[in-house]
Amino acid sequence: MFIKPENWNTLSPLEKRKARLDNWQSQPVTFVSPEAEANYKERIERLRTTYDMGHPDRIIADISMGASEFALRRKGLTGKDMVYNHDKAREPLLEFHREFQPDTSVGMLPYPGKPWDMLDFKLYLWAGQKLPDKLVIQAVEGEYMHGDEYDDFIADPTAFWLKKYLPRAYGALGPLAMLPDFPRISESVDTIDLLVPFGLPPFQQMLRTMMEAGNELMRMLGVVGQTGAMIAAEGFPGMGLNIVKTPFDYLGDTLRGTKGILMDMYRRPDKLLAACEAYVPILIKSIIGACDRTGSPTALYVLHKGADTFMSKAQFEKFYWPTWKQVMMALYEDGITSYLFIEGSYNQRLEYLAEMPEKSLLCHFDQTDMRRVKEVLSDKFIIAGNVPASMMATGTVDEVRAYCGDMVELYADAPGYMMSFGCSFEMTTEEKLRAYMDSVKK
Repeated sequence: MFIKPENWNTLSPLEKRKARLDNWQSQPVTFVSPEAEANYKERIERLRTTYDMGHPDRIIADISMGASEFALRRKGLTGKDMVYNHDKAREPLLEFHREFQPDTSVGMLPYPGKPWDMLDFKLYLWAGQKLPDKLVIQAVEGEYMHGDEYDDFIADPTAFWLKKYLPRAYGALGPLAMLPDFPRISESVDTIDLLVPFGLPPFQQMLRTMMEAGNELMRMLGVVGQTGAMIAAEGFPGMGLNIVKTPFDYLGDTLRGTKGILMDMYRRPDKLLAACEAYVPILIKSIIGACDRTGSPTALYVLHKGADTFMSKAQFEKFYWPTWKQVMMALYEDGITSYLFIEGSYNQRLEYLAEMPEKSLLCHFDQTDMRRVKEVLSDKFIIAGNVPASMMATGTVDEVRAYCGDMVELYADAPGYMMSFGCSFEMTTEEKLRAYMDSVKK
């Protein structure tokens, strides 16, 4: 948890950022040995120096985004295990850290398979449900907000999410549609409208199901949290992230789907823009609240539909960038660093990112030209990337070693660079992973 000091409103954005990073770095850990404590402090100091855009003793080889599935599959765990049997992941993860001694910890994949089953979750398929056991998850897009419902969403996004989206996305939550419009509950007689749904059998059954699913989730989170604490206790710090998306991606990924949002840019552009604007204050409040609650100094954006190959530069400038920038600026003002996981390429977007203030971003690139990235952004922001996942999966050890060597050479004089995988992968080899990690230690 992060508790803001009394003088919070008098601090500059960078002073607030420092306070959040100090709080994250000083979180209490009960170590298994003095050696583990020394290793943890060395690793987190190296990471903190990188976050501060300084020059640590060497570049970090981050494996937190990429190697988690490999760490389990190498010990025979299946996708079904990752969704349902979280207790099976503890020893393989601990053994992985002991063997590879990574700079950053690899966390457990917290896919809540049993709660998904209980709530009849519609947005994914998963192992043990409709996918083969060896796989993990697969997104299934749909239109969970219809094209003629923009006005309802714009007027009250929270009410739309509660009474329309959730009943459509989770089959067991259909009775939420019975809820009244809460802002009109003001007079004594309105107590009737407030309570009627809670007295009806379908709603009561939904509440029982939610409570059972919540209990199951807490059991799973207990395993995940305890495992994370055990990994930290052995000397491995985490990155400190909360996962979010941009206003456009929330609409395009979750509510309208790819086809729907593409058509909306042409058929109802004004409604789409207004919906993105309606999302801004909600995201700002929720992200700041989450970072305060968890003590995370960064907000991890998984970026999907703003990539070069998805929309034109003019569309990015009109639909994607303005509201996203508003959110990131508000986070910067509250001391939160926006960690951008930039899937695909952003070769045509770098100048937009350069508009943001110094130290406001950590830019993690997947397929972008890293030489252009260095020229345009490396003097302002923390840079991470971009060893290809395809190379880790199908390339040779020599190819991995050569590519990583080029990245180390390219960014040797740049402040705040972390070598990272372009994106996650399922399988690689221990030899390639060691070549990746050893490349920064020369």
